[in-house]
Amino acid sequence: MAKRSSSEIKAIKGIIRAINERWRQKDYEGIGEFLTDDVVVAPPQSDERILGRDAYVQSYRDYDQSVETLKYQSGDPNVDLVGNTAIAVCPFEVIYKLRGKKYHEKGKNMLVFSLSRGRWTIVWRTMQIDEAVNKSAG
Repeated sequence: MAKRSSSEIKAIKGIIRAINERWRQKDYEGIGEFLTDDVVVAPPQSDERILGRDAYVQSYRDYDQSVETLKYQSGDPNVDLVGNTAIAVCPFEVIYKLRGKKYHEKGKNMLVFSLSRGRWTIVWRTMQIDEAVNKSAG
């Protein structure tokens, strides 16, 4: 089991890296290949839900149209495997400009993956922002 776990964790971390690279390169459609059709995004501090692959991909476009990302850094994800489910907690730090103000956030993306037909795909996502640094940087 340890061999499977190690290779599966490596594969999941590779998917997370690929999504971040595609986002930064504005290859939004490329992100979709790592999502299940009926993926759910639970935005932080909201009861709303973003439903489906197209809406998930569009959320990246919407973000980039609203803000100017000055710096983005992701840390090493912590991945837990339980059967055909994986949970990845992905630390990040971002500095961005919104309406002329600069913001600095640290937080975690939380992704739930499902293994189906030998392929890992994201089925659910949310974010947790560290409120201590979630303020205008001037």
